Amino acid sequence: MTPRPARHIVRWFLWATGFAGISLPPFGIYIIAERMDDARLVRHEQRHWQQAQEMGVLRWYATYAWYSVRYGYWNNPLEVDARSA
Repeated sequence: MTPRPARHIVRWFLWATGFAGISLPPFGIYIIAERMDDARLVRHEQRHWQQAQEMGVLRWYATYAWYSVRYGYWNNPLEVDARSA
């Protein structure tokens, strides 16, 4: 999935949370315009997309939420995996 520049509510959400990109399967990968050329960020978000394809979208969202609650954002195993991509 090729990332698209974040617009409207997605851009606002990224700005409000301090994130530069987000994967929202099955809708797309969105990155703030200023970071579209950041290869590491693109790989990170594409890895989340791949995780969702491997696990199934609903299972990925549920697992991501559970891991975030249980381990916190930084130690969420899906985030750890995406950072290593």
